Amino acid sequence: MYITYFCTLCIIISMGNNSMDSETFNEVRIEDYIWIVYIFLAFFALISNHYEKEYLKKHKKKDENIFRTINTEIFIVTFIIYLYFAYINYKHIKRLDRTSSPREIFLANAGFIAALLFLIGGAISLYISIVGDDEDDFNLNFF
Repeated sequence: MYITYFCTLCIIISMGNNSMDSETFNEVRIEDYIWIVYIFLAFFALISNHYEKEYLKKHKKKDENIFRTINTEIFIVTFIIYLYFAYINYKHIKRLDRTSSPREIFLANAGFIAALLFLIGGAISLYISIVGDDEDDFNLNFF
């Protein structure tokens, strides 16, 4: 849970001033913070893998709860990051005007679609992490 708070706080603090003159600079500065957050996420993923291995060896419920909690928090943070990138790419589309070249328009739209696909993938991964492997509650009857 602290992972989520820390990473979200880093992103919010880094947003700073959004004036049009320095907007691209601010975006790159925020990306620097996001890379630092990814370093922490990789570290926590390694910790999660350790507990998952312990769970697979010993089948202790405590180890399972720890690795599932860490994974869920990692997916929450990555979902927030993907949401940020979708927002930034949407802003890039809104900045386009009549003088924008077809290449700029295509790249802005392609970037937004890619960000949306990452966001959808992140949402699905987060859902899977939250729902877990509970086979007793799994039901595919939609009708």
